Amino acid sequence: MARRPDNRRGRSGASTPPATGWRSTFESFGGFWTLGGGIAIIAIIAVMVFASNRSSAGSAEAYTPRERPQTNGRVAGNPNAAVKIIEFGDYQCPYCRQFWKNTEEQVQKEFVDTGIASFEYRDFIIIGPESRTAAEGAACAADQGLFWEMHDVLYTRQGQENRGVFSSSNVKKFAREAAAATPSVKFDGAAFDKCLDSGSKRSAVDQMIAEAGTYKLQSTPSFVVNGQVGAGALTIEQIRQLVNAAKGGR
Repeated sequence: MARRPDNRRGRSGASTPPATGWRSTFESFGGFWTLGGGIAIIAIIAVMVFASNRSSAGSAEAYTPRERPQTNGRVAGNPNAAVKIIEFGDYQCPYCRQFWKNTEEQVQKEFVDTGIASFEYRDFIIIGPESRTAAEGAACAADQGLFWEMHDVLYTRQGQENRGVFSSSNVKKFAREAAAATPSVKFDGAAFDKCLDSGSKRSAVDQMIAEAGTYKLQSTPSFVVNGQVGAGALTIEQIRQLVNAAKGGR
């Protein structure tokens, strides 16, 4: 009768003696393959938790306060300017952030600082519940003269949609970040927290959403310039066209 080969062999090819003691128990549970698999699973979970924590923290980009020489609540510039530029936006909207990052400062310098136009930001919630939390937070900040600072912090910190970036606790933290960069404003953190937690700005946000409906807006960002509508992350050239049309030019 042929001898059955042993499938457990050392490097020399000699048969390995049966495992005893702790090694026998260890191998009964799958040995090194099971251990390796367990370590891999733990590593994957750790990476997922780390990624989740990062996504809920938002962007780590440095917040830099922007210059707006004249503001009145949500309106930057002279509220009586002949041309009125109104943006309807959602703080979770990446295209709104694109406009804020690439074009808004140009609008400020070319039209608002020169007195040609005023620029107003209104809320149009389309993405989800965290959009509302951010919008109500900005409204609470406006009560303390920090609307535009909060506006800028929220767009700076924008991250993945509805993943905790604009949770109530984070929005409170962002308000304090805006206040810390604006020492000229005396910030009342307790009053801000009470405002946000109470939902006292819900009706004001709902009113702005209703206003967006009167213009038949369907996306963010959308712009209304003396009644004329433009949609998307408009460039400065496209804003110029709307402003010129509002002034009676081409």
